Amino acid sequence: MSILSIRILLFILVLISIFIVFKAIKLFSNAFNGVILLTLPYNDNAGSFTVSKSGVYAIWHKSPLFKKTPLTQFRPHILNTATDKEIKLNRSILSPRSNSLNTGRMELFTFKAKAGHYELKLVPGSSTSRFQAMIGAALPLAGIDLNHYSIEIQKSQAQILTILAIPLLLLGIAGIVGGFVIGLLAEKIFI
Repeated sequence: MSILSIRILLFILVLISIFIVFKAIKLFSNAFNGVILLTLPYNDNAGSFTVSKSGVYAIWHKSPLFKKTPLTQFRPHILNTATDKEIKLNRSILSPRSNSLNTGRMELFTFKAKAGHYELKLVPGSSTSRFQAMIGAALPLAGIDLNHYSIEIQKSQAQILTILAIPLLLLGIAGIVGGFVIGLLAEKIFI
């Protein structure tokens, strides 16, 4: 095989790797940037939302940065208003976070929902594990003013896809760098 053929194959590898990186970044962004169906301030305790397409949805907590959160005081419950069935909430494995200059968002739970009307209620309980609650209680942060805290329901994706994005991103970057380096050194490597 000639050096030119090897370089053409490596160029194709680089193009494929760029596509893989693009897809991995898109998977990551889907975990954070879903369509918001409901924003519920903690003071309201209940709100309604409509799911137009069956899929995976997430419950996000939005709060000011560097302040204690009311996550140990409330637990979300979602009811399908047509059937009065409670929707099973799954703890977010990765618990993605998204911060701006003064507010932060954190995914708490994910759930599967069919098209329909739903009601979100904040009931007494805790949205965190005991370990997280102990750490939160030990931190010397400013107190809780519920006017600045809210819960958001947004379209999400299966967490396995977010986990899959990590090796895809690494594979794509390795393909790009490897393709360029081996392409530049092809005459020395393949002689």
